[in-house]
Amino acid sequence: MPNPFRRLARNGLFAFLLVGACAQTSETVPTKADQPTTLPELRAEVVKAGEDSMLKYGQWSVRIVNTKTGEALVDHNTRRSLVIASNLKTVTTATALAMLGEDYQFKTELQYDGQLKPDGTLAGNLYIRGGGDPTLGAGRAAGSLGLGELMNLWATQVKAAGIKRIDGMVVGDADVFDDNVIPSGWQWSDIGNYYGSPAFGLNVNDNLYRLTFRPGARAGEPAKVLRTDPPMHGMEFDNEVTTGAPGSGDNAYIYGVPYTDLRLVQGTVPAGVKEFNIKGAITDPPLTCAELLHDRLVASGIGIDKLPATTRLLRQRKAMPTAGRTTFYTHPSPPLREIVNQTNLQSMNLYAEAMLKMMGVVTYKDGTTVSGTMAVEGFWRQKGVDLGGFFMRDGSGLSRSNALTATTLTSILQYATGQPFFNAYYASFPVAGVSGTMTNVGRGTAAEGNVRAKTGTIERVTSYSGYFKTRSGQLMTFAIIANDYDGESRAIRRKIEKIMGMMVKLP
Repeated sequence: MPNPFRRLARNGLFAFLLVGACAQTSETVPTKADQPTTLPELRAEVVKAGEDSMLKYGQWSVRIVNTKTGEALVDHNTRRSLVIASNLKTVTTATALAMLGEDYQFKTELQYDGQLKPDGTLAGNLYIRGGGDPTLGAGRAAGSLGLGELMNLWATQVKAAGIKRIDGMVVGDADVFDDNVIPSGWQWSDIGNYYGSPAFGLNVNDNLYRLTFRPGARAGEPAKVLRTDPPMHGMEFDNEVTTGAPGSGDNAYIYGVPYTDLRLVQGTVPAGVKEFNIKGAITDPPLTCAELLHDRLVASGIGIDKLPATTRLLRQRKAMPTAGRTTFYTHPSPPLREIVNQTNLQSMNLYAEAMLKMMGVVTYKDGTTVSGTMAVEGFWRQKGVDLGGFFMRDGSGLSRSNALTATTLTSILQYATGQPFFNAYYASFPVAGVSGTMTNVGRGTAAEGNVRAKTGTIERVTSYSGYFKTRSGQLMTFAIIANDYDGESRAIRRKIEKIMGMMVKLP
């Protein structure tokens, strides 16, 4: 055999033996990444993470529980009452599913008072009676119409009722919830921005508007306000926004409180784009909703004599009508399971606050945040959950006055596993490396596609809670909470990701 062929055969035989040896090695000697995690290893890692210098003055709590047996596999500093930020939504949504039912629907009614004459003239007012639906006109949850579709549908229903002209006005009625809408402990830096919009009795378009800027050509130049969408009638902007570096993103904040029209806007928007928008909280959603329907009716040929108003404004003017009303159309929200899905998947503060207030209505006939928190606390006490260290001030976790222990949190998560609503609840949790607020968490680790967790992040607070399955398929629940750490949240997240990667490899 010529030498080249002899070399080829020899090298081919060597390659075959090498591949075989590698295959045999990978089957018989697992790599460290594939090896199961032992409980001592996991517990040691939890302790080690808590001893890091960035937590020298902070708090670190971890609890992992077998949902079937109730055994706590890891129980580290779990009696400490800590801030968990948006992780509080897991408590709010579990309670709402249990108390209201996963098929529950918020109701919004179109009504009129006065007399509807034979010629189609309404000698009275048209009302939008809110039922607390947080999804109204947002088109976010499955089954929810977008803003344009909603207004078109309502205009069609008004015409179908025989109304051709309105001598009065369109009135937004938000009285199912209280007018004092800001929960205790919400910060000035949050409440003017879209994520800081509270729940009104009548909400619309996720209670947000988009404020569009024209950035300058270079960093440091002023950015000009162009418009709002939807239109915010009468709103004024004290605009101090400047242009940031290209690609710097949204670094602008809106400051202002409900029911007022002046907004201070500070920060930067990026250069290099023709237009850039940020999202603010609608100042008076019931009024905005009435204005939107008013404009849509006028555009469709229905004349309206007076400008839109709300029941709150009419009371202030001492002009609240006392006549009875006729309901001619009822608009249902998507089922609660769809609202819960968006609440946990995308961390929707507004949705959590609306559910909380509705639980107050159902339990105490009082649509306030305080009544909602009382309803939640009463429910879990009745179920025997230890509420030591439980302080609930809102439904979303935006207030830093909220606090609870990892023991309480995992107890609620464990309780949910045995309830009829659990499938809907479990499906609402974002999946590590895959969906929602967990899309970039645990990606490329063993946690990806396994851990389902609600995230919670505000300044110096990072928390995760939810579920995962071990190698043998056992369902576990967990809570990992870090407070008052020194450093960036992504550094804490890396420690948590390591623990997640280890816990899913438990036998």
